[in-house]
Amino acid sequence: MGSANLSAWFPEWASTFAPGVDMVFYDLYFVGLIVLILTVGLAVTFMFAFRRRSGDPEQVPAGGLNKCLLGAWMLGTIALGGFAFMAGLGEFVDSTVPPYDSYAIDITTREGAWDFAYPGGYVADTLRVPTGKPVLLALTSEDISRQLAIPAMRVQQAVLPGRTTETWFEPITPGTFPIYSGTFSSVRYDSLPVAMIALSEPDFASWLAAASDIFAGRTMAEVGEFLYVAQGCKACHSLDGSKLVGPSFKNLYGHEAVSTDGRTRKVDAGYVKESVLSPNAFVVEGFQGVMPTFDGKLDDRKIEAIVAYLESLSDHGEAGPQEDK
Repeated sequence: MGSANLSAWFPEWASTFAPGVDMVFYDLYFVGLIVLILTVGLAVTFMFAFRRRSGDPEQVPAGGLNKCLLGAWMLGTIALGGFAFMAGLGEFVDSTVPPYDSYAIDITTREGAWDFAYPGGYVADTLRVPTGKPVLLALTSEDISRQLAIPAMRVQQAVLPGRTTETWFEPITPGTFPIYSGTFSSVRYDSLPVAMIALSEPDFASWLAAASDIFAGRTMAEVGEFLYVAQGCKACHSLDGSKLVGPSFKNLYGHEAVSTDGRTRKVDAGYVKESVLSPNAFVVEGFQGVMPTFDGKLDDRKIEAIVAYLESLSDHGEAGPQEDK
């Protein structure tokens, strides 16, 4: 099946759902258009047919209720409602019952980030899926309600805190497709932009094997920079010294930090590890203790990489500050 489309109203078909969803829309659209034309046409016809003419008496007794026409109108309305219901029922049932052999991906969203967790434990910040295979998405939110919308797949699903919702689709066309969250970011309006990349099954298998090891081909500081983006740290911690939800990472490492209760502590490897695993143990003065814990998400080696990245951003670090970060 190709990636054709019936009009420019929708993105090109990129999943097995797309043709059926579009046909339901067009069926309802054209039926509604016919009903609109019929209703307006009758209204205009009756306006001219029953308009008052010169010589007509000023008062004309009203005619009796035409039960046949009234019944036909009511039955037609019920028939239209039934048609709309049945037209969408099949696609709705198909979209809520994933195939048994679906490839499962767990999605967690929070302020500033999407996490896409693959079987085996690899977590990415971009959704990559194989073509020609059903993909099951299990979604949850760590903070507020959002939605996941992939227009090219004709998929839209609520993402709720404290609950897991599911949706599935089967990509048919390789390519890059936008994902939208349909919500505002508290830092800026960016709708948490992220993309879905559909790959052929061999290309997907090769990518997953290579990407699962984030340390391969990277220095520890580069791994830390990758985690800074992938874990959503950039939503709260800037790199240019500007104040966001949390302290800026620029020149943070090696300097003294003062807590909200007056304690002073040097920002070193131990401080960074504690801040990652128990962020409310030492809340920096001028900020609120709203950072979530990453205990169970980041192991010691990944925390070491974050430390190396912070060192590279500080004039007190061994690597010195990096420019244009």
